[in-house]
Amino acid sequence: MRRLLSALLAAVALSWAGPAPAGDPEVPERYLSVDDARKLADTPRPPVFVDVREQAQFAELHIRGARNVPLTELPKRLAEIPREPTVVLY
Repeated sequence: MRRLLSALLAAVALSWAGPAPAGDPEVPERYLSVDDARKLADTPRPPVFVDVREQAQFAELHIRGARNVPLTELPKRLAEIPREPTVVLY
């Protein structure tokens, strides 16, 4: 599970590399290790985990309680993702 989550975090980070379009708002971002994500999950106000893989991959394995919003649909579905507490995309 640790390797899968690490690979997913790396894949998401790489897929988003490059300059943001001029109209996008500033978004504070940081990269988390699997251990950091696990620690956050165990806090009183855990983050919202959003799995950006396609539904078939999400169905195979995902973090318990995560939401599935495929990366290709993310721009259209941003309203579904709460802004509080912290949001973790993987």
